[in-house]
Amino acid sequence: MPEPPDLNPGDEVKPGTPQSGEHVCPACSGFGQVAGAPCRQCGGTGRITALIGDA
Repeated sequence: MPEPPDLNPGDEVKPGTPQSGEHVCPACSGFGQVAGAPCRQCGGTGRITALIGDA
């Protein structure tokens, strides 16, 4: 079974966590870069993993 990807600083939970999903990174607005450098919050992906709800 493959290892799950590492967390980026902006991720609330690990990818694949129940009741989680991808959101646009608020630090770079989904562009993956801030001032010409990879965004530190999302690791340059433009996406973060966040909790969506609690059931």
